[in-house]
Amino acid sequence: MADKQKSLSIIDKDCLVEGTLNVKGKLIIAGSLKGALIGNTVVTVEGSRVDAPARVREMIIGGEFQGDITVYESLRILSTGVFSGKVACKTIRLETGGKLNGRVRQLDSAEGFSLTDTALAAGSVNPASPQLESDTEGVDP
Repeated sequence: MADKQKSLSIIDKDCLVEGTLNVKGKLIIAGSLKGALIGNTVVTVEGSRVDAPARVREMIIGGEFQGDITVYESLRILSTGVFSGKVACKTIRLETGGKLNGRVRQLDSAEGFSLTDTALAAGSVNPASPQLESDTEGVDP
């Protein structure tokens, strides 16, 4: 079986990264990220801080994450995790103690993940305001 995650990138706890990150393998964030995030597998650890829209295949949030995200497979918010924003995902798991402040929309099975498609879409969408369609239908302000 081929290994889907050929590379590992780490933003260490004393590191602040600003800008757009496009990561093909696994990204572990222990420090801070401000900008936009495109990736395969993203893990934020306790004590980390992310302020970015994101389009990823799977995500585990153990720190603070703020931004509108699309997770094409699974999102897991750990007991130490805090998420604020809009999320579109296929599956979500919220552990006891984890915090979810925002709107959640389930992706249908036709919405799949591709790093190439995601990178192209990110180039055509303002990273500061990703478009999550139909997340406000039937919801009072």
